[in-house]
Amino acid sequence: MNFRTLFYSVIYLFLFSGCLGTRYLKEDQKLLYKQKLSGAKDLDKEALAALFQDEPNSRIPIIQWSPYMDIYQMGKSGYDPEKYEAKQESIREKFRPKINNEKLSEKKRLKLRSKMNKKLARLERAIEEGNWLMRIGEAPAIFDSSVSKSTVGQLERYLHTHGYFNAAVDYQAQIMEDLVTVEYKITRREPYIIDSLITSVDNVRIDSLLSANVSSSLLKKGEIYNQKNLTDERERITKLLNDNGFYDFSRQFVSFQVDSSTIQSGKNVIINTMINNKNDGSQHKVFRLDSVIFTTDADIRGVPVDRKDEVFNGIHYRFYKKRYAKKIIDWRFFLYPQELYSKQNTFESQRQLSNLDIFKFININYDTTGGSFIANVFTSPLQKYQTSTEVGVNVSQGLPGPFVNTSLKIRNIFRGLESMSLSGRFGIEGVASATEEDNVYSSIEYGGNLSVAFPQFLFPLGQRIKRSMGRYNPQTRVTAGLNYTDRPEYLRNNINTRIDYSWQVNENKKYVLTPADFSFINSSLSNDFDSLLNDLAMNGNNLRNSFLPSFVSSSSMAIVYNFNNYGNRQQNSSYLRLFVETGGNLLSLLGDDTPFGRDLEYYRWAKFSADFRLHRPLGKSSALAYRINTGVAYAYGDNETLPYERFFFAGGSNSIRAWRPRRLGPGAYRQTDQDGNITNAFEQPGNVILEASVEFRHKLFGFVNGATFIDAGNVWTLQDETARPGAQFQFENFLRQVALGAGYGVRFDFSFLLLRFDAAFKLYDPARAGGTFIWDKEFDAIDHQNVRDLIINIGIGYPF
Repeated sequence: MNFRTLFYSVIYLFLFSGCLGTRYLKEDQKLLYKQKLSGAKDLDKEALAALFQDEPNSRIPIIQWSPYMDIYQMGKSGYDPEKYEAKQESIREKFRPKINNEKLSEKKRLKLRSKMNKKLARLERAIEEGNWLMRIGEAPAIFDSSVSKSTVGQLERYLHTHGYFNAAVDYQAQIMEDLVTVEYKITRREPYIIDSLITSVDNVRIDSLLSANVSSSLLKKGEIYNQKNLTDERERITKLLNDNGFYDFSRQFVSFQVDSSTIQSGKNVIINTMINNKNDGSQHKVFRLDSVIFTTDADIRGVPVDRKDEVFNGIHYRFYKKRYAKKIIDWRFFLYPQELYSKQNTFESQRQLSNLDIFKFININYDTTGGSFIANVFTSPLQKYQTSTEVGVNVSQGLPGPFVNTSLKIRNIFRGLESMSLSGRFGIEGVASATEEDNVYSSIEYGGNLSVAFPQFLFPLGQRIKRSMGRYNPQTRVTAGLNYTDRPEYLRNNINTRIDYSWQVNENKKYVLTPADFSFINSSLSNDFDSLLNDLAMNGNNLRNSFLPSFVSSSSMAIVYNFNNYGNRQQNSSYLRLFVETGGNLLSLLGDDTPFGRDLEYYRWAKFSADFRLHRPLGKSSALAYRINTGVAYAYGDNETLPYERFFFAGGSNSIRAWRPRRLGPGAYRQTDQDGNITNAFEQPGNVILEASVEFRHKLFGFVNGATFIDAGNVWTLQDETARPGAQFQFENFLRQVALGAGYGVRFDFSFLLLRFDAAFKLYDPARAGGTFIWDKEFDAIDHQNVRDLIINIGIGYPF
């Protein structure tokens, strides 16, 4: 049977077997099939749809099957609440004699009672919500006119709060056989516009603050009235006053008066923002800090001596034992005597002190007793020595493999709030052979790192600059490490040292600057891989130079934008990482192009990459995720190549999933065996990469999720290569060389671990003659020779 026949058979089966669930309806019942809006142009349709009091059953697009309803009915067919009630009584009878046994200790009695209650709670849930199949599935969405009327009320209230005071909503139910489509018709009429804004305040200082910040107001003259803007404006005013000395001011003192009766022109309103005095009629007071007391060991008790007290920059530090450099703490702390109270500075001080990973807790409270305003800061040190061992499964571009990480962290090692970490790693991962298409070998990686993180920039900067940088969580990390990669094709040793500067402008933007990254790399090659590199070299490919003993130096900069905590399921979120790197530039600073002798390879290159991701929730149980990844790397050194780790590769579980790891491309290059058949025997490095992916992610049941995806992309070279014809990037034809793959994935979300299985097949392979699509008019994809139509990828976590 070919694919087309199978496809049509499945469609016929679902369309003529009541796949929408109408067979479960009782007499006079109708199934809610669809809900839609009319008259909602320029309105937030997603917000309006969220007000629907009922919703149709989930369906798989195209075939219009409601699998969750079938699951629900499977559970309901064997559901008997009386059986669960009988089980509850049986459990009570079983546990009562044991619990009431006078010889039993109170501890065992509590344990038995807890065990009984857990069993009863599980049965009670089954009684109230149904058995586990019913809870996974969905009950039929029976159309109910009273629910539609309730939705009408919700929609009208929404429109009224958005300025359409005279709006009206009606609904119409269109019935076709046993299916109902409900259309909600919105009649908006003219909205009410803000004509004037007034502020009423009986406090000169507050009036001055509001006037100075009037441009930040969320209420704008000439805009449509929106009740949400009033709520947000109340929060803005409260925050503004809290950050400027008004310690006891709260949102309850801000109120609004909305009036449309005094304006003769009709659909206009006047909004009066009123700042009310305290409940006793007195005005709000401005608070200044009289003193700041910082206790560094607040949880220590029972010490027979008093705490010492030292003053630095006006702050009283109290401690039993002097542990920390007060100057470093001062750079991360923003509360000082005689300054106005600021809620923002309070939170920022807590956040920056927490970022140090030195303190167990940071509490800041204020004392107003005795006529003074005192800030009390209580902290407690974390353990100086901390060990950890992590065992798990790692996946990058191959099959999952176990790994073990072990580390030792020493905090405050130089009394400057530094952290030193010594870590070791051993991991095994399944990787496709670099010289054979069908074989998968184990890759062993092991090594160790020593790093020291300083809570400041190790750079000759002035005290004022370092203090101002404290709000950006500055950090300098110096790292030295040794890493071994043992693959069947090669053994690669890498001795590396680097220095990183990182800082975070806000919660959405982070910078990482690496001014110096040095590596000594040595490789031992297998005979087969050595022969492969020699063959490529004879045809003008310089890949062999990437495996010669070498010294690699580079500088890089990464900027990461993360909006709305990328991947959250409540709202749209996005992620962008920009990366630029220059290699060999430090050689010029050393004044010698071969500082360690001519027996080593030295590389010069420039590299740029951009990785953009977008996550858009479509409801409670589905979302669309997008990714675009692009980059270019240009080698301009004498050896005309990049270090092997700096090349781009396409294909694999986090790339174009219809191709095996690192086997796609470059360009339209066609890998063939001695008989001229297409093969994917060798890894294919490139200098240019372009990848794009789209996933429709949806919940299946319980902790099992699914995803339909399409991947597109390829890698290319910048230079024409005799060894790989068609590999060069050219603007006039690169679109025809973009490979396409699609598939479906199942993900098991265990909260602490997401295990992913993706099955993908090729839609368009640029390496095939003429770049033709894999599927022909008969959809006989599985009958094509020399094409791997289904690639199974196993991964940990989402691909993007």
